[in-house]
Amino acid sequence: MAAIDYATLAEVEAYSGVDFSLGIGPTDVQIGTMITNASRIVDTYARKTIAHDVVPTFTEHFDVYTNMAHLVLKNRPVVSVTSLVEVDDDGSETTWTESRLRSGTTDTFWIEDGDAGIVRFMDKFTGNIKQFLKFVYVAGRTTPTSEAKMATILLVVRQAGRAAMNDDNCTDRIKEFWRRLIDDSAKELKDQLDLVKGAAETTAATFGMKGGY
Repeated sequence: MAAIDYATLAEVEAYSGVDFSLGIGPTDVQIGTMITNASRIVDTYARKTIAHDVVPTFTEHFDVYTNMAHLVLKNRPVVSVTSLVEVDDDGSETTWTESRLRSGTTDTFWIEDGDAGIVRFMDKFTGNIKQFLKFVYVAGRTTPTSEAKMATILLVVRQAGRAAMNDDNCTDRIKEFWRRLIDDSAKELKDQLDLVKGAAETTAATFGMKGGY
């Protein structure tokens, strides 16, 4: 499992209107390195890796408390729950059933909102128990969010522009083109990074609900 790039050379060229193979800035290889670096910068704003090459599997343990009817999984979006087991004091495990229907047992749950990581239980708990539930689940993305992709493109364009402007072989006309593109993209980059940070802050606030790991 590894982090991926959130944009392609073609997407950067489409936004900037530049064919980097013509020598109007960094080379294609240099742009590829910039894309990787920019993708990790976006992850820093998000406070997590936004997308992987393979959607990972996670294991979380939760305490339960009286009247608890739901919990929030840390990693999201939740794709599926592999298993939910009840862990007894002696270490033995009882598997719960994923279902919205009562089927002769109250040990049932369902994913209420995969994007928010919310899991609900058929019945509320009646006591406080430590490390009572163990979730094994699949969560994450194999493609970046739209704001992560756009922020990556903008970061690369601006870095490419600065590189071109510092190149003594670059003509004044081309430097002026890059200067205008850098100036014009400033607000757009801020807006996209604010969206990335906003999503991270929403996640942190939701995860802060009582009953988290």
